Amino acid sequence: MNELISVFIIALLGSAGHCIGMCGGIVLAYSSKLESNKIIYHLSYNLGRVSMYVALGIVVGFIGSMFSLNIFFKSSLFVLAGICMILAGLSLFGKISFFKKLEYNIQNTRWYKSIFQKYLQIQSVSGIFILGMLNGLLPCGFVYAFLFKAASSGSILSGALIMLSFGLGTIFALFLFGVISRSILDKNEIRKLFLNLASIAIIIFGVLMVYRGIMIFGGGNVSHGNHGMHIMDANATKPMHMH
Repeated sequence: MNELISVFIIALLGSAGHCIGMCGGIVLAYSSKLESNKIIYHLSYNLGRVSMYVALGIVVGFIGSMFSLNIFFKSSLFVLAGICMILAGLSLFGKISFFKKLEYNIQNTRWYKSIFQKYLQIQSVSGIFILGMLNGLLPCGFVYAFLFKAASSGSILSGALIMLSFGLGTIFALFLFGVISRSILDKNEIRKLFLNLASIAIIIFGVLMVYRGIMIFGGGNVSHGNHGMHIMDANATKPMHMH
C-alpha cells in the first residue's frame, strides 16, 4: 500500500510538470472544439488514459511474472527495470535524452497526426474517451518509468494497481488544466520544479530497485546455500543404527 501511495504522489508531482507540457496541447485542442467545456468530457479523456495505463500494467505485469519463476531472472528484472527508471528519471530531469528523441519522433509521424486529428473532431464523450486511450499509448518517459516498475512487480494484479495509482495521480493536473484551460500549473517555473522533484523520486525508486534485485540474487544464493548446509547438518547428526 505504501508503494502505491508513493507512486501516486510521484505521478501527482510529475503530472504538473511533464504531463501538461506533453499532453496539454491535446487537452487544449479538443477543448477548443467542444461547444461547452463540460466536466464530463475531461473526465472521459482522463478515464481513457488511465484505462490504457491499467491495460499496459496488466501486460507488463504478466511478462514480469514469467521472469519471477527463476531467482536469477527475477533479480535481473529488478536490476534492468531499476536502471531504466534511473535513465528515465535522468531524461525527465533533462540530463540525458533517453526518451526525448523517441517521444518527439513518434509525435511527428504521419499516423500520429492523422489518427489524433480524426478523434479530435469527434465531439462526444465516447470519442474523447478513445482519444484519451490513444494518448495513453504515446511514448512517454514518465509512463515508461512506471511501466518498468509494474513489470518488476512480477504480478498481473500488482502491475495493474501500480499503473492505476500512476494514472490517478496524473488526473488532477490535466483535469484542472482542461477545465480552466490556463492555470498556475501552466507557469514554466512551477512546472519545472514539480517535474524535477518527480524525476529525483523516480531515480531514487530506480536505485532502490537495483539494490533490491542484487539482494534478491544474493539472498537466493545464501538461502540455497543455507538449505544445503541444513541438509548436511541433518545428515551429520543423524544417528546410525546397527543391524
